[in-house]
Amino acid sequence: MFASRRGALAALLLLCCCCFAPNAAVAELADKLRDDSELSQGTAKTFRRIMPVRFYSLLEQNPVANATLALRSCTIFVPTNEAFQRYKGTAQVLYHMTTAAFSQSQLKTSVTSDMEGNPPLYITNGRNGDIYVNNARIIPSLSVELTNREGKRQVMHIIDEVLEPLTAKSSSTEMNNMDAMQFMRVADQLNLGNRTLRTYRTQVTMAKKESLFESPGFHTFLVPIDEGFKHSTRSGLVDAKVIDGHVIPNTVIFTAASEHDEPKTSAAFEDQIKVTVSFFKQKDGKMYVKSNTFLGDAKHKEGVVLAEIVKANIPIKNGVVHLIHRPLMIIDTTVTQFLQVWVNMLFPFSKYSLCLLATVDTHSHTHTLTNRPTHIHHMYVCRS
Repeated sequence: MFASRRGALAALLLLCCCCFAPNAAVAELADKLRDDSELSQGTAKTFRRIMPVRFYSLLEQNPVANATLALRSCTIFVPTNEAFQRYKGTAQVLYHMTTAAFSQSQLKTSVTSDMEGNPPLYITNGRNGDIYVNNARIIPSLSVELTNREGKRQVMHIIDEVLEPLTAKSSSTEMNNMDAMQFMRVADQLNLGNRTLRTYRTQVTMAKKESLFESPGFHTFLVPIDEGFKHSTRSGLVDAKVIDGHVIPNTVIFTAASEHDEPKTSAAFEDQIKVTVSFFKQKDGKMYVKSNTFLGDAKHKEGVVLAEIVKANIPIKNGVVHLIHRPLMIIDTTVTQFLQVWVNMLFPFSKYSLCLLATVDTHSHTHTLTNRPTHIHHMYVCRS
């Protein structure tokens, strides 16, 4: 408790210094806090954890951020040193700031960042009381509030992950706080690795579902990458209902804040078809989504489809996008293949495989992954 209070005091002093002192003084104070011989070793470690030099070095180099600290109310979300060690990109300082002061209890649904275009930061209140900003958790005991020389209220929250906005490959690409449809249209120009979305974007356009992705509000979009359409028939099976099944309306779900195995109602939920989507994490750290069509029709079989999230937590104007390795709802995998996926997830670092000692009923085999009972006899897991 003493260490936490001293750590909060140090954070307060450093934030005051950022408001009132020249850049050299910021560095001097940071050094003094780290080198203070009167501090216990445990407290010194706390200071190192909550005083990330990399963030403040970026902060002091940003004239807009410095002007905000000196003259305006603001909230700053400051990643820990450990968060910077994990992060491979360049942190966007203004994406970590808002021009209004919010205590933890005042953070509701979303706040507007100070980054160009003012993209939103999404707030999630977890079941256990944790508060998340996008995918980053606020460390509750390390928040600090003060009033600067201009009488403006300012708040600093320490978070466990660097906030990552949507960015383009080239600085010449105009980023204008885009919605999900705009995101898909310019995906080739964005920092998505080598992942492309042309097939799914084409299917959305053909099905005239653009308005679903342009809809204002707070939604979660699950977007299959082109790699997932190598199966020859999949793209032809993506119709309007399947597209609806890839959207969770009125809910923004970032993976760290997700409720695992908690079914969420998709946009494909009406009298004739009902589809839910849930998130879950495996022991190897990989995140998956699962669609469950528990009421289907002639074109949409009842059953479960799994998809790995290959790039998570892409914030956009109207929610968040997760790129997945294959489309949901399309049941085109045999029972054996489906069960092998589960074996691979349960034993990710082994050479186990699925062995069938007897036959698989032919009729059941055609209803792969459905909610109908299958007739697999004497199944066990063995080493390949």
